[in-house]
Amino acid sequence: MIEKLLASTARSGWIFFFRILGVALLIVGLVTAALDVSLAGFTPTFWVLLAFAGFLGVICNSLFRIVIILERRAQGK
Repeated sequence: MIEKLLASTARSGWIFFFRILGVALLIVGLVTAALDVSLAGFTPTFWVLLAFAGFLGVICNSLFRIVIILERRAQGK
């Protein structure tokens, strides 16, 4: 059951989602820093940290895809 869940999160659509999310949050962080405002009570630093979390999701999903490919190669031999 957990393997099916992990395999479904390793699709390229999730990587695209996390990448767009990270870029959007980074833009919000830069704009709020330039205007010196806090949006929804979040400081610009918090928005940038959320963007890094989105990019971390991209890295984790990419690494998991590599693991899946290597496991399939090992099973094929």
